[in-house]
Amino acid sequence: MIKSFAQDIAKIEVGKDWPYSFVRRNSDELGCTWFDGFDIARKRADNASRYRAYYELIGEKIEKYDILPCNTYNVDEKGFLLGVINRTKRDGNRSWITFLACVCQDLTALPPFLIYQGKPGQVQDSWLTEFDPEHQAAFSQPQKRARNGRDYRLLITDGHSSHVNMDFLEWCDQHRIIVAVFPPHSTHRLQPLMCPFGPLSTAYTNQLIQWTAKTQGLIGLSKREFWSLFWNAFGSSFSAENIASGWKRTGLLPFDPEVVLSQIAEKTEDESESGDSSVDSLALQQPTARDLRRLVDKNELLRYENQGLRETIFHEKQRRMRGKALKDYLFDRVDPNSAQVFSPAKVAQARLKKAAMETQKQEEALEKERQRRQAKEARQQEREKNRQIRKELKRKNQKKCRKWDPDLCCSTDSREESGRSRRDCRRHFGSTRTDDSSGTLKIAKH
Repeated sequence: MIKSFAQDIAKIEVGKDWPYSFVRRNSDELGCTWFDGFDIARKRADNASRYRAYYELIGEKIEKYDILPCNTYNVDEKGFLLGVINRTKRDGNRSWITFLACVCQDLTALPPFLIYQGKPGQVQDSWLTEFDPEHQAAFSQPQKRARNGRDYRLLITDGHSSHVNMDFLEWCDQHRIIVAVFPPHSTHRLQPLMCPFGPLSTAYTNQLIQWTAKTQGLIGLSKREFWSLFWNAFGSSFSAENIASGWKRTGLLPFDPEVVLSQIAEKTEDESESGDSSVDSLALQQPTARDLRRLVDKNELLRYENQGLRETIFHEKQRRMRGKALKDYLFDRVDPNSAQVFSPAKVAQARLKKAAMETQKQEEALEKERQRRQAKEARQQEREKNRQIRKELKRKNQKKCRKWDPDLCCSTDSREESGRSRRDCRRHFGSTRTDDSSGTLKIAKH
């Protein structure tokens, strides 16, 4: 890429070693990084009215079902790409490990749940050789049941189909769990787990750097070494302080929606002012040819950098596309993009809607099958009708030519009625004259 840029600018052909020399000469000024732009969908989702409706819905359900802080949870997932230290260096390992995290408003965290990428039955005991059952094993379900009793629990999560589906909601309803869903593209504002996830990434990166230095970079990280590095990072990042910071920054503990709403309002004002100033500055400044060339080069660099991530992102999105969209029978509010809370009444309503939709689909399938059968029968009748017509025409033709004249190939009366000559008659019936040993003339049909 550097070589092509140099040739385009200098209008001459450079040698094959010139790019390496150029990088060495300018190593203090050159660098490579992965572009991390802000999702435009998240920017559009920063809507104060939508966030206000979310907090009103959460507050209403907390008051209605008398949900205590010790019964309020937030769950989310985070992926780890083995072998990645930062966004500038990679060792070629592309194996994913998914971490499911859950924190409570009592400033505790449930034990981590790890999902290793691979086919069923490929889990190896060597992946957890350093696992300590005495200090690292936990069985949270009996403990949570005993602690919560018959109280309702609130589980806050995003609306991804892998997290929120009818089977999951049925299970939550049986265990007195109310599911609350963030508005789309709003986890960067409303997700309490965003605070522990930041230190977790930093701590894991430090652990990976230390491990790479210890092994002198001679071996790549595998699933066998992942657990020890992850467990140390998890213990230092999912502390009570970080968990409390997450609940506080999202305005849920203590319950104060203005913590988030005020930030959105301030950002909107700042953006409007900065937008006006940027327009004025562009109007006053005239870009030079050098500036335009830099913009073109920067755009080309970003294009090549993004190209390396497209395939990985595509496969990750395909991996996460599980289940069907639930908006038809779950997200039935006037504004489907707002927050959702699945209370027992909402789950019962979703059951009825799902049953009605399944019945409708079955009826539509039966109707399509009936139409296919009718079309098939109509085609068969049409073929039978055509066959009868062809049979009748053949019978009529044979009836006209049932009398044969050995000399004229067909009856004289028949030929005169049709107006055919002797040659036409022979050509029509495809016959030839042959003489046998007795001298008798015969007609041979082809």
